[in-house]
Amino acid sequence: MRKWCLLLAGFAAWNLLGYVLLRPQQVDAVAHAPATSRPMRVVSMAPNLTEILYAIDLGESVAAVTSDSDYPPPATAKPNVGSFWLPNAEAVIAQRPDLVLTLEIPQHRALATRLRRMGYRCLSVSIWTVDDLFGAIETIGRAAGRQSEAQSLVLRIRQDIEQWGHVRAGRDRPRVLWVVQREPLRVAGRNTFINDLIELAGGQNAIGPTLHKYPPIGAEQVIGADVEIIIEPAMMGGNLAEQRLQALTYWGRLPSVPAVAAGRIYVIEADTVSRLSPRLCRGIELIAGCLWPDDSGV
Repeated sequence: MRKWCLLLAGFAAWNLLGYVLLRPQQVDAVAHAPATSRPMRVVSMAPNLTEILYAIDLGESVAAVTSDSDYPPPATAKPNVGSFWLPNAEAVIAQRPDLVLTLEIPQHRALATRLRRMGYRCLSVSIWTVDDLFGAIETIGRAAGRQSEAQSLVLRIRQDIEQWGHVRAGRDRPRVLWVVQREPLRVAGRNTFINDLIELAGGQNAIGPTLHKYPPIGAEQVIGADVEIIIEPAMMGGNLAEQRLQALTYWGRLPSVPAVAAGRIYVIEADTVSRLSPRLCRGIELIAGCLWPDDSGV
């Protein structure tokens, strides 16, 4: 799970170092995104931005994407402009874009600054929470002449989330430990979008308030948290069955943890739970399947 751990560790570090400074930018991006006619060539600098573009009927206008943009399948055939963490400015320029979409992270901010100085149109959004996702979809829709499609997409996602709430109403909320990496052990805290997904699926985060968004913890804290369910996102491209066996072996060292004693250790596909994208409800569904594996409604 080395590749996944490195990615999530980097994501955690980005949150720890940049959240306070970056988050206010979302307000400006949403409030001041210009309405315009549909751009002919759009470059997406993040996998979730790519998914948004396709979901609001702009797939044909996508000129290029990052190497990690693997959904929907047609996106994989688009030209490559570097990765999420290492964007390639020259490759972006070579695509002659009408619009470049970026996230409010340091790597993208530097790219957008450079491109704007050269006269290219860039739109930067922050997507830290579920509500931010809705704002970003509507912002991109306004900027790309797809406002109606964006509003319809947000409405559908909200309705699906509301339906999940009705299904889980009145049930006990199992205590979930969300593992970002094992060595050293790092988990998702409460001030994260992962916490949002857990709660929307009907669970509760087993970890109490923490200083860091993705805190490192020890075995004593796991035991004290009375964890009922352990969930780990799988290494991308790996075999889920093999990774679950590895997880069972690792957690077998803590037999007193209720989740371990009951065998409630799950390894699930990573991209739908690690991206805030239009597939949000698929991620909620995956988590709910861990909370109630025998529920025919999941």
